[in-house]
Amino acid sequence: MATEISEITEARRLRVWALAQALKSHGYAVEVAESDPLLAVPAAFGSPVVVRCDRRAVCGGELWFAFSGGGAIAPADDAHMPDVVVAVKGKLAAQSDE
Repeated sequence: MATEISEITEARRLRVWALAQALKSHGYAVEVAESDPLLAVPAAFGSPVVVRCDRRAVCGGELWFAFSGGGAIAPADDAHMPDVVVAVKGKLAAQSDE
């Protein structure tokens, strides 16, 4: 059981790292948390956009990216990475319009 939990935690961290690299390739500064599978993208206006990677019960425990505080974005896999990048960009743009 402990091995399974550590494997899931490592998988979550790897997906967050992959998202961080994708966002950096688009020119965004990204801060990755050491202790939690999450990252923050500083915003020009307002709070940073925070994205977590967690298991989603309604999807059979599959790993998903979600905005901190809720708001599922997309499955945490390579096929959906562009969708997650677009969602983060949209959230940042919406904050700058407020």
